[in-house]
Amino acid sequence: MGLSQHITPRSIVPLLNDNTVAVRGLNLDDFSALLQNHLEPISKAVALYQAQRADIFATNNLQQFVLSVVKDFPGLVMEVISIASDEPEARDIKLGIGLQLTIVSEICKLTLEEAGGLGNLIASLAALGKGVVEANSEVARQTGKSTQ
Repeated sequence: MGLSQHITPRSIVPLLNDNTVAVRGLNLDDFSALLQNHLEPISKAVALYQAQRADIFATNNLQQFVLSVVKDFPGLVMEVISIASDEPEARDIKLGIGLQLTIVSEICKLTLEEAGGLGNLIASLAALGKGVVEANSEVARQTGKSTQ
């Protein structure tokens, strides 16, 4: 099978009133956009995950982590849902915390599967995050120079 036949795996998540939403895992382009727009909340979410030191694949651990993120970073969560559902207008929809938890848990599961596991995902994100931080620092440095 060639690359042109690749179909990104999606999961259907039931919503209220017999509606559904199809979500996919996040890719590096998605993470790059998220890092550029939500670097601080993502850094805090990563620190929260590291503090929990739990097996993310265990259902209870994943749900506890996602619940913490949903509660503490609502803007980031709706951005993730918007990106993973390929529905930009979802950024402005107010979803209940239980529904957010269900959708984000499924996105996490798909993301980890697509990345080939947590280790691969973390390695890729660490490199991407370092690049974004360095780019932001360079922009700040250049902006500071141009205003002097």
